[in-house]
Amino acid sequence: MEHIHLFFALNDTYCRHCCTTIVSLLENNPDDFFDIYLLSDYISPENRQKLSSLGQRYSHHTIHFHIVDDTDFRNFNLNIGYITLQTYYRYAIAEWFPQLDKALYLDCDLVVNGPLKALWQTDITDYICAGVPDLWIENIYYKPEIGMSLDELYINAGVLLLNLKKMREEHTGRLLSQATAQPPCKIKFQDQDIINLVCRGKIKALPERFNFTTENAFKHPDQRAEATIIHYTGERKPWCGEVCANPLKHLYFDYLKKTPYNDTLKKDSMLKRLTHLFSRKPKESSRPIRVALLIDEFFGGAGTAFGGYGFLARHYIAKYLPCDDIQIDVLLRLDYQRKKKKATKTRVDNVDVYVLPGRKYASAWLKKKNYDLYFSIELTSSFLQYEPDPGKRLLLWVQDPRPWKDWLEIQTVKLFPESCYWNTEVYELVHRLYTEGRVTFVTQGRFLIEKARCLYRLSPETPIDYLPNPVDIDPAFDVKSFPKKNHIIFIGRIESVKRGWLFCEIAKRMPEYEFYMLGQSFREKAQNDSVMAQYREGIKNLHFTGHVEGEEKFNYIKEAKILVNTSIHEALPVTFLEALAYGTLLVSCQNPESLTEKFGIYTGPVLGDGFDKIDLFVEAIRSLMENEEKRQALSIAGYEYVKQVHNVPDFIRNTRELIRREARR
Repeated sequence: MEHIHLFFALNDTYCRHCCTTIVSLLENNPDDFFDIYLLSDYISPENRQKLSSLGQRYSHHTIHFHIVDDTDFRNFNLNIGYITLQTYYRYAIAEWFPQLDKALYLDCDLVVNGPLKALWQTDITDYICAGVPDLWIENIYYKPEIGMSLDELYINAGVLLLNLKKMREEHTGRLLSQATAQPPCKIKFQDQDIINLVCRGKIKALPERFNFTTENAFKHPDQRAEATIIHYTGERKPWCGEVCANPLKHLYFDYLKKTPYNDTLKKDSMLKRLTHLFSRKPKESSRPIRVALLIDEFFGGAGTAFGGYGFLARHYIAKYLPCDDIQIDVLLRLDYQRKKKKATKTRVDNVDVYVLPGRKYASAWLKKKNYDLYFSIELTSSFLQYEPDPGKRLLLWVQDPRPWKDWLEIQTVKLFPESCYWNTEVYELVHRLYTEGRVTFVTQGRFLIEKARCLYRLSPETPIDYLPNPVDIDPAFDVKSFPKKNHIIFIGRIESVKRGWLFCEIAKRMPEYEFYMLGQSFREKAQNDSVMAQYREGIKNLHFTGHVEGEEKFNYIKEAKILVNTSIHEALPVTFLEALAYGTLLVSCQNPESLTEKFGIYTGPVLGDGFDKIDLFVEAIRSLMENEEKRQALSIAGYEYVKQVHNVPDFIRNTRELIRREARR
């Protein structure tokens, strides 16, 4: 009979829990033989006797006590309070047991509730180890902080199938120890991070049933009955009392009753003490950084408009940045007409979105919330004047600063003039915060720096760091082989500044191609709809889709060859980046960061209503559509640019560090 070599690492106080794990294993695997190795610096005679006594009931195992000289591990960092030095022992299994080629490592805070043969027989010939993807890590978008992409495999290290032979051949144990002593980056999850980084690309993914954590239990409740290994991850274990959130915590006690430690259920006063300990409110120093995201729209959330700022706020900042030490609330523009004493809260995508109380009560509300940092995409409201603490800082992400000369250009449109929302009060508020040393500027585009300095009256030496806008990259999309269609798209709100009528006129002149207008009117809807009404009938190759988002939107972008932008004013639209991420080229009268001329055709400036410049767009589109070789080359170049400069992992890592830095100032 093949022996399954099973390893645990523990200290003396964890013997009860390890024994529970072993009993659960043996109860559910009566036909397999286990060599069980307990790695520890010390196990008391009493605990040795109890663990050894399992042989009286279960004959299909042997237990080996391996006492470790942990001198080589004592200088390793421990930054998670409930994890002990023994966690690092797994590094050395391959060297300590040269006679073994394969091993299964299990944490002691789990139970085995089914057969392990399928796990043991997993082929890992070409891998260092195998493990289950860590759903908690996925949920908090942590991988970018250690230099990994979002689609890379990151496993929970509590269940590891180890290729000991390959570990010896590649000196994995030594590499793990070296990386732990001198981490290649700032890490939070100590040995688990190190294992994933050192073994990167050489780890095989296992089905979730072999490491079914609390996160798995809540996300996939229908899979609970199929879970083979239930892992009680996190600080709050079943034996800590009612504070344990795992819905399968009862299994721990079911198996504990079958161990020599069953009498501890009644005697253990630790349970009560730990319940009290974990139920206490955390100390102030341990609470997350509380960030207020100031924005006037949340891309449809809480009944707001659909726009670029809101898209960035909802689908990138509020989605990717919250984590264990950063909490984000969304604060919508202060409504000066509101007289309510309390804010109105809406839950959108797991984030709290607030419409603030009336200005008479705003200061008291902000004082109670006590945010550590304000974060704004541009700044469209002056309600920060109500912040009662003169030390609170603002992180201002410059997206579209509009000095007065920009408004003069916008106002050359006469067909339907754009409403001007120049706001001296806001700009002067930013200037005051700047003079008080309370604002840090970053920008999505270097070409916006001088505009920001002009708008906010900043000195020429004012530092404004580059923080490029992120865009999700579809890992399954192959820019070189995807079969594009002869489609041309427009994306944006249908309003004066976008001059959507020009897109319609272009479509009328190019009946050989299909044109899709993605978007809808929101502000001043009646006037916009009136202007566009003449184009909605009679142009067979022009299609109005209305507002689309998600997969439907990206399918339009993916299939199109060209994105046309006819706006009289733009900063750096997210739609430009989304188009390039799918190899869709740009034709525009705007050239932010020179992207249009690099990855498409820049028509040059087009002022006024633009009817006299339609031929510029038509010629640009035709030159790209009729030169497939050029189009494909630019398509690949644009895709690679976005992947390198505007990727989400870099955005997560850099922005989280920026928030942490600003909150500490």
